[in-house]
Parts: sequence; C-alpha cells; structure tokens
Amino acid sequence: MEIWLPYGQVEVAVDIRAENLAEVFESNLQKLDDRSLYEILNSIEITEKSMIMLCDVTTATLKVLKSLMDLQKEKGRSKDTVIAVQKNHLKTVKKALEGKFENIVAIGEPLLDSGIADGFPVKVPKVFSEYRKVMISEVSFDPLFGFGGGPSSLIRAIDLKLVEEAFKRRLDDNPNPGSDTNASWFASRVAEEIGEIYSIEVLNTKGEVSNIFLGDIINAHSEASKKLYESGKKILHQPARAMVVSLSDPSKSLTLSSSLKSLWNAIGGLDEKGIAVLLAECSEGLGSEAFKLYVTNRLKLEEFIKHGKYVVGLEDLLYLKNSLQSHNILLISTLPNYYSETKLGLRTFKKVSDALDHVITNLGARVKLCVVVDASNTLLMTQSR
Repeated sequence: MEIWLPYGQVEVAVDIRAENLAEVFESNLQKLDDRSLYEILNSIEITEKSMIMLCDVTTATLKVLKSLMDLQKEKGRSKDTVIAVQKNHLKTVKKALEGKFENIVAIGEPLLDSGIADGFPVKVPKVFSEYRKVMISEVSFDPLFGFGGGPSSLIRAIDLKLVEEAFKRRLDDNPNPGSDTNASWFASRVAEEIGEIYSIEVLNTKGEVSNIFLGDIINAHSEASKKLYESGKKILHQPARAMVVSLSDPSKSLTLSSSLKSLWNAIGGLDEKGIAVLLAECSEGLGSEAFKLYVTNRLKLEEFIKHGKYVVGLEDLLYLKNSLQSHNILLISTLPNYYSETKLGLRTFKKVSDALDHVITNLGARVKLCVVVDASNTLLMTQSR
C-alpha cells in the first residue's frame, strides 16, 4: 500500500504491505476559511499604545499577525501598534510582513519586577509597562509543559530563567505532552503575576489556521488546549512495535529539536524496545542551543541537570537520551551522520524504504506498523495510560 507522507516542503511515497500496516493516524482538524478568519480578527479591539507580542513564530501565527495588522492598517491604527518578537526572530517576522510595518522591535531583557510566582521572582521587559499587551501564540502538545501556547509560550519569550525554573519543577525525566504538569502550573502563576494580557491563541493544522481562541491568557489557553487534546488523542489497544512518524507543517520539521517535540507526542504509543521511524528534513540543522553544545562536547547533560543549569532545548536532549534506552529511533533527514549517529545515538537512513527494511529485519516479517501523518497534532497513548 502506498502512503504519501510529508517530508519538509514535499511529500514522499512510503510503500507498506497491507499485512504490515496496523493503522494510519491523521489529524481531523480543518482549515479555517478566510471569511471566518477575517471575522474573528476583525472582532479584536486593538487600542492605542498596544504591543502585539508574537511568542511563537510559525506559518500559522505569522498569517494571523499579518492579517491582523492589515486590518489595523485599514482602520488607521497600525502606527500606534508595536510588534515585539524575540531578537532571533526579527528577520523572519520583518520578511513575512513584507516591509509594510516599521514598528517591529525585540522584546528586550527582563528588567522590571512584576511580582512573585510561587516564591520565584518574575521580571518583565521594560516595554511591558509602556503598552497594552496583546500576545499571539500557538497551542501545541509540549513535552515539558503538557501544552505549548499561552503561559508557556509567554515565559519562553520573555525570560529563560522562568523556563529554567519550570524545568526544575518537572516530576520525572520523560516527556509528558497533553498532561497537566508542574511546569505548566508554574507558567500559569507567572502569567497571573504579569497581569492583563489579551491572548490570541492559534490552533494550527498543516501550517494553516484551524481555529483561534481569544480572551485572557489563562482561559484562552484552557479552551485551546482542550480542543487540541480532544481532536488529537488517539488510544491504542496495545503498544505499537513500530511506527512511522511525519510532520504535516514544514515549519515544525526545520530542525532536529523542533521535530523531536512532535515525536514525543507519538512515543507514548510505542512498545518498549519498539522502533520509531521519524521523517524530518531538518534543513536548518540541529536547532536548539542544547543540541549544538552537546554535539560539540560543550555540554555534559548529567552535570547540567545536577547543577540546575538550563539552555534552550535541554529537555528534548534529556528526553532523547532517556528514550534511546528503551526505544530505537531511526531518522530520515539531511543531517550529517556525524551529528545524528555518532553524537546523538540515532540510527539514520537516507530513504524510508531502507528504514522499513531495517524494521522488518529486526522485528520480523509480520510486524505491524502504525503511521502517524501529523505528529504535531496527534497524541498517541495506550489504554493503560
């Protein structure tokens, strides 16, 4: 049977014999039509001296930002609005907005005291005191916070120390997407301390907008998370011995670290000693700082954990190391084998067919494979969970 799976900007054909195919999991989320998108965004009141923070930079959130700013321009309010993004995303956002808006700034360093969240001091950038705050984020499954978007996206955008504190509060060293976590609870307390933020939370499907949730940051995130969980949860009667995993949104597979965040959504349905085949082009390389430091021998994971240090992506490196003790992960990507195999312990293949041959050789000709077409929006779990 021929199944077409996303791989970067293209799709590749995967041939799986009918007797080897257990189940194909696809997202049932639909794209929001342009008229509905316009009506939702037009209902948002952007007042004078407003700052729109783009906390997650994805294909879908950029579309929402561009459409929202076009509406503000029509209403004659765009000059009073500042767009704030993390410094490393400035170039991407300016390009996406096609030079139509000049007031695009970096979010800045967290310098102003904003309260205490469960004993931890909260600091915010100076611009927070100067503007009415509107934030755009994307709800997603997240291995550390349970759900990305809303409070977790906020703290990732404004202060790495807050993420470090959230990381320290984890209960174990395994990914927990789709769960209520200590990290999520802490992020919500931070959001409450920061105060009024109008939230625009986007639900993405294949790089398009599927839905938008509006309101205060806590309630909008709760509604968005519930919708994602209800649409994405898939229960297996028994753990899969093997699975093929791909990502429908090309922006989610640009790097290894972003691709692994989606793999953790599926790994909960994999049997111990099972094999996961991940299709992730990784055209922009390793991604997070943690992976870059690790492959160049500048990060010793055990010492970082012991001393409470944190860099972006440390949780995914930790989850990968733990997962490789109980699962085999095969990677189809453009990454050099030196990084993926020698340094990170993954098994790499250039073609999906070669990876499937490896699966059958090791697990037998009768092995049943599950196929996850869009791991970003699919949460696999077994009945025991």
